[in-house]
Amino acid sequence: MYLAFDLGAESGRAILGCLENERLQLNEVYRFPNRPVEVGGTLHWDILRLWEEIKHGLELAFRETGGQLVSVGIDTWGVDFALLDA
Repeated sequence: MYLAFDLGAESGRAILGCLENERLQLNEVYRFPNRPVEVGGTLHWDILRLWEEIKHGLELAFRETGGQLVSVGIDTWGVDFALLDA
């Protein structure tokens, strides 16, 4: 089983995927809002809350698959980015 997080402008979701009989099977296991926060007069993604939502999605997917996750990926909407270091 593979887990994908899709982070969009208004919401995020966790989707499990697997190949079954040579067909891709997808199952949404979690959906959550993505509400921006204002910092210094501009809107930013609330990265700490998104991290908590991602961890919750991981927990739900782990439970649903009995711990059989092979890989996890994250995709973001548009040109959003986060600076992780200098």
